[in-house]
Amino acid sequence: PAGDRVRLYVSTAASRFKVVAYRMGWYRGARARAVWTSPWLPGVRQPPARVRGAVHQVDAPWRPSTTLETTGWPPGMYLLRLDTDRGAVRRFVPLVVRTASTRGAVVLVNANTTWQAYNRWGGYSLYRGPTGGDQDRARAVTFDRPYDYGAGAGDFIGAELPLLALAERLGLPLAYATDVDLHRDPHLLDGARAVITLGHDEYWSPAMRAHLTLARDRGTNVAFLGANAIYRKIRFAATPLGAHRTQISYKDATDPIPDPAQVTTQWR
Repeated sequence: PAGDRVRLYVSTAASRFKVVAYRMGWYRGARARAVWTSPWLPGVRQPPARVRGAVHQVDAPWRPSTTLETTGWPPGMYLLRLDTDRGAVRRFVPLVVRTASTRGAVVLVNANTTWQAYNRWGGYSLYRGPTGGDQDRARAVTFDRPYDYGAGAGDFIGAELPLLALAERLGLPLAYATDVDLHRDPHLLDGARAVITLGHDEYWSPAMRAHLTLARDRGTNVAFLGANAIYRKIRFAATPLGAHRTQISYKDATDPIPDPAQVTTQWR
């Protein structure tokens, strides 16, 4: 929610960088509005990716570069643009400032669990490892690393921003959340008018599905605007940076967890 402090981890070969926070949506034809700019900050090349165990979980063992104060930021979907003093390469960090209540609103949901599944930063995704095949792929991925595609924004710009802009242009009463929010908060959708997943939303935990089903049964409309929804089952684990930051998906019955309901096979 607005007011939370956000730690930002940046690795760069440039001597300095700055952060510009853009709220994405619809602004008389523009799809972004700058809400905050940092001063120039010292650039540091952080340590390389770290790969953990037989599950090939990759994280970025980095130190925080700066902290953002989001007090006064309106709810919405944001991109933090990282600019260096070299001026040539810009990267993004996606961020959602959640709405305090979704009651009466159309809830737009970032499919960030699917972005993370396809994220190959550090050499491993839930699809491929260094050989490019399935055998050495990751069985667990973490949000403690950047996205290696979409200029750091994952699938947001291509699969979600156009629908976000349209929804704001239409003046709908909107609320904003992510797949991880849907997992962790059983009351996220209390009283919501509708829930829309904007793009490719493939990776779902049992709690995500249960919370959405309950909302549907209580009268909330549901729309999936992308294919392959609720196809892969996942579960979450914590990292040193917080809860629900590791996403586990074996994609078959080799998952060693003893609870059959949590085994990460395909949903069907």
